[in-house]
Amino acid sequence: MGAMFRNLSTIGLPLSGRPSELIELALSFGFDSMDIDIVDFEQQAEVYGVEHARRLMVSARLKSGMFHLPLDLAAPDAAFARDLALLPKRLELAHATEALRAAAAIAPASEEHSFKDFFELHRTRLDTVGEMLAKHGIMLGLAIQPETEASEGKGSQFINTYEGLLGLVAVSHPSVGAIVDSWALHVTGEGLDVIGKVPRGRIVEVRLSDAPRETRGVDLHANQRLLPGDTGVINTAGVLTHAREAGFEGPVTPWADRSAVAGRGREKIVKLAGDRIDAVWREAGLPIVPRWFMPVAKEGATTFGEPIIAGAE
Repeated sequence: MGAMFRNLSTIGLPLSGRPSELIELALSFGFDSMDIDIVDFEQQAEVYGVEHARRLMVSARLKSGMFHLPLDLAAPDAAFARDLALLPKRLELAHATEALRAAAAIAPASEEHSFKDFFELHRTRLDTVGEMLAKHGIMLGLAIQPETEASEGKGSQFINTYEGLLGLVAVSHPSVGAIVDSWALHVTGEGLDVIGKVPRGRIVEVRLSDAPRETRGVDLHANQRLLPGDTGVINTAGVLTHAREAGFEGPVTPWADRSAVAGRGREKIVKLAGDRIDAVWREAGLPIVPRWFMPVAKEGATTFGEPIIAGAE
């Protein structure tokens, strides 16, 4: 049986730096895995070969966490077709580096399509992508963007609640699932029991955040997303407990807006995030297994692991 594990994302916090430095920080502060930038990995593999591009993560015995699917599900047909043509090779590389979980954000509204047409477009495209993912044993997790600002004044409203997302997942390819995001649940006001409605085995990632005390969930903006444990407004331990009861085994990722970690050094950010995740772990009654650790030699021969541009997801 697998288990939940602590994942560091350079988008989720967000962070920048040399791969060896980020890997060493992840190891030092209790993380078991790190996200992969699959487009950057592809470039490194082309120049140096796959084994060379992987070597930092392998030597650190750090798991590959999530990767951002390099494909916009809502893109115009020509752009979607162009990126789709590049996907098979990228998925092959993801499998080679044991990155078996991808993430994609669902557009909360559409200027061009009615809800019905946009839903059908997503279902059809997810069927195509799902077939490609299945060949490599990769799952895709869909994330919602629930903040009012994300869809305000943008034509037809689309999926911006978990109930809505579950409707799409239910008719999608079995390789397509959901990302459970404590922040998104707080913004939509949906109860934690919605986590148990995700089809078994199709929760792909859990993201943990906190929110300010003085603002109602429905009024929150994306830049108010705080590190888990900042205020205690969001019941992050409850999210983990419900995810475990739903059979989730996979990455748990701290997630905060850039403004929430501004002014802190990179090491302090990762240490604080690691401490907060450990605190949630204990509160949820999950065992913390001390991990093997060896400092990673600092080297600059590869840029594998550099962060995806903030806001790309």
